[in-house]
Amino acid sequence: VIPRKADGTLAEPTTLVSDAHRVGLVLHPYTMRNENPFLPAEYRKGSAADAYGDAFGAFATYFATGIDGVFTDNADTGLLARADFLKG
Repeated sequence: VIPRKADGTLAEPTTLVSDAHRVGLVLHPYTMRNENPFLPAEYRKGSAADAYGDAFGAFATYFATGIDGVFTDNADTGLLARADFLKG
């Protein structure tokens, strides 16, 4: 959906979402998490590996690609981030 560059930041989104939707498929990327090591570099906060970064920001960036949902180990974050994204 959005590849990462060598430095861990996000590159430009691919056409995967629009390609999937064009043929009637839905897309739910796997797996979004709150902890720094699992987030794109620009959404990490602090240096502790177990620290939570800006998961809402990361989720919003992925939702903006048009994905239909996500798989996440942090269901509360996923639900709240989606609701926040839909509010605009």
